[in-house]
Amino acid sequence: MARFYFNLAGKQNVDDPGGLAFEDELQAFRAAECLAKDLASAQPLLRGTTCVVVTRKDRGEAYYVSV
Repeated sequence: MARFYFNLAGKQNVDDPGGLAFEDELQAFRAAECLAKDLASAQPLLRGTTCVVVTRKDRGEAYYVSV
């Protein structure tokens, strides 16, 4: 299992130091979508100003999901 990191970038920046293990990128992307949806509900001021950024330390790829 690969470890993915869920950082916030934009109006509020937060780095995920520990990450979470997922079997593949699709599962991690779906988790990022859920996190973005939950953040949008809990913190309406972040909508449109912050993204959830999913990364892996062993790859240069990043996925961005808007809050």
